[in-house]
Amino acid sequence: MSKPWTPNELTRLKKLVAEGLSDYEIAAKLGRTFASVNNKRTRMKLGGDFEGTTTENRANNTAEVSYQVPRIMSDKQLLKFLKVDEKQWRITKVIYGKSEGYRKDRKVEWHVTNGHVTRGMVRDSGKLLIKPLFSVKVFLEKKVLEIKARNEVELIKKQALAYAPRYKRIRYPKLKDGFLYEIMMPDLHLGRLVDAEEAGVDSSPDLFVKKAERAINKLLEKPYPVERFLFPIGNDFFNVNNSENMTAHGTPQREDPRWQRTYLLGKRMIVQAIENMTAIAPVDILIIKGNHDEERLFYFGDTLVSWFHKNPNVSIDARPIGRKYYPYGKVLLGFAHGYYEKENKLDSLMAQKVPDLWAGSVFREWHLGDKHHKKEMVIVTDECENGVVVRIHRSLADPNVWEFDKGFDGSLHAAEGLLWHKEYGLEAQFPATA
Repeated sequence: MSKPWTPNELTRLKKLVAEGLSDYEIAAKLGRTFASVNNKRTRMKLGGDFEGTTTENRANNTAEVSYQVPRIMSDKQLLKFLKVDEKQWRITKVIYGKSEGYRKDRKVEWHVTNGHVTRGMVRDSGKLLIKPLFSVKVFLEKKVLEIKARNEVELIKKQALAYAPRYKRIRYPKLKDGFLYEIMMPDLHLGRLVDAEEAGVDSSPDLFVKKAERAINKLLEKPYPVERFLFPIGNDFFNVNNSENMTAHGTPQREDPRWQRTYLLGKRMIVQAIENMTAIAPVDILIIKGNHDEERLFYFGDTLVSWFHKNPNVSIDARPIGRKYYPYGKVLLGFAHGYYEKENKLDSLMAQKVPDLWAGSVFREWHLGDKHHKKEMVIVTDECENGVVVRIHRSLADPNVWEFDKGFDGSLHAAEGLLWHKEYGLEAQFPATA
């Protein structure tokens, strides 16, 4: 049995509804359930003329909402109308009902003098007006996994903000003719588990991290005058998207179940790599989403922003946008995962989306991941005499069982370094195996 409402709670309920808070927000402030607040608000006719009831089942994280609605709506419109938090709940089923309501066609006029009604008049046509009425029953399911993941990431983010080290601004030597050094390490698939008996080689998060560290250290040993690093991170950096060991598209993966440990392994490895780069030159980081780990990578990028927000030598573009562009002198680089994009359309995308950068560049390239093997092509267009180069980069990840069985295990596993000159474009390109 639910506890009775006190006069103080009812007063606060009216005030919070007037302020525009949702029933979930009010429930949190009053220490009550969503159903309790929703039903009480409906009975008191607060926040609208439409009536309804809500039943919440905490045991299986579901709820049923029955309401009168003014019209048939989309799921998104329904959630907004019902004041349901989209981050907390998803609609699993909607059942609409339709009926007719009747009222007399009459109008009433009141004549008021000095605040008092002196007389009234009713105009009645004698007809009945028919009004369509809609009812809806909405079945909701709580986004338990998403809420859990967000809470975990928020905790990590708070810890990063609280304990983020203060980095000193480094006075780097002035270089007369320095280079931009791009470090490409797409499709690491951190978290993947593979047995040598099944796919020819053992793989685990710890082994993947060691491979990545060795490859990056090899690339940093190159004796070139570097004035800036470009470090794209993502392209399926993690193998799965959630603690259920599934990709963003719902494909099950063989994965280390200790997802928190995998996340922290990845964070420590990337933080160390960035710090090693900043010892040489400033670092620009681009977070590039993939098709395996879209949500987890967004949290990861946000964690890196929190960690390095006190480092003047590091800049991070963690926007969730799918394609990003990076100008350097006469060089224009585009980055995407390569899963969604059509390769032969990328030249026109670059020209349309960043026309100013396009006009100021001579050397234009797209750098993609996804395919796990190296491929380079030139798209020649009328607008660009030199064409647009599309480079698909290798992956360091060892093949899983599916890739092995399909024969996709013959490619060189490597990270890659690309050295760019502001005036002359690509100067050097070299792989780093591990």
